[in-house]
Amino acid sequence: MSDSGKKIRLTEEEINEIKRQARAKLGECKKAQDIIGQQIFSILSLYARVFYYPLGKMGPWGITYIAGMENTKSTEKPFVAINTSIPIDEQVFAAAHELYHIWFDNKAEALSSSILDEFNGEEKYTDISELKASRFAAEFLVDEDLLFSEMKLYSIIPGKITIKNILTLASLFTVPYKTMVKRLHEVGAISSEERREYLNKSENAINQLRKRYSIPIPETDNRIVLDNLVELAVSSYEKKQITYEKLEYLLSMSNLKPADVGISEPSLFIPPSDDVLDGIMEE
Repeated sequence: MSDSGKKIRLTEEEINEIKRQARAKLGECKKAQDIIGQQIFSILSLYARVFYYPLGKMGPWGITYIAGMENTKSTEKPFVAINTSIPIDEQVFAAAHELYHIWFDNKAEALSSSILDEFNGEEKYTDISELKASRFAAEFLVDEDLLFSEMKLYSIIPGKITIKNILTLASLFTVPYKTMVKRLHEVGAISSEERREYLNKSENAINQLRKRYSIPIPETDNRIVLDNLVELAVSSYEKKQITYEKLEYLLSMSNLKPADVGISEPSLFIPPSDDVLDGIMEE
């Protein structure tokens, strides 16, 4: 956070650079003509070891740790934690935000739960790298050309955009409502006054409007996924490298049981009785 009392804003040059970076990465990931949405989690897993864990609704949205940052190089993938206590659209935004730090910033960060909050429609004071990462996430998840293409498909007209339109687009791109409001302003589809008006609506009011227009409310899933731990544990058990009890323990870390991944408890070995053994010996 800035202590200077001066509001931090991106320059036009910085914004153009972020746009270039987002377009380049969309091309690299073969997603230039594709809505990213929850695909962001698969993309993130290509560049980081990802842990999904419920850190609480007021906890950080995401955390990035990059090994070897102190003027050293590391071949290890960075670690990213995504908070699954928050709605899935916010998890999507967090994942894209953390990708910026991995691709361009090489900086460990904890993404604050208040990253999208506003004061009277104005940005909060923030660190410049966080501002860049959030703008990158918006550009990457809601590409301008694709946004206008979808607006045309759904007969959403720039300059005549309703809150129903905004909620529809936010759901379509799986991004937070506030992100879509800001994105529409960035591409010139809504005015600064409209931006301020829409951002000042409460979360409760937004959810009431979602229900009115039959637009799904983004849910939390509280899932626990520790990178590829489950896959490795099951593979090790099937190769008889670990016991069933060890498998149970490893899966419990992800709130799973062996039956959840298609593995049945092995039958108990019951030794033959003395009479049976005597009969075998007499044969």
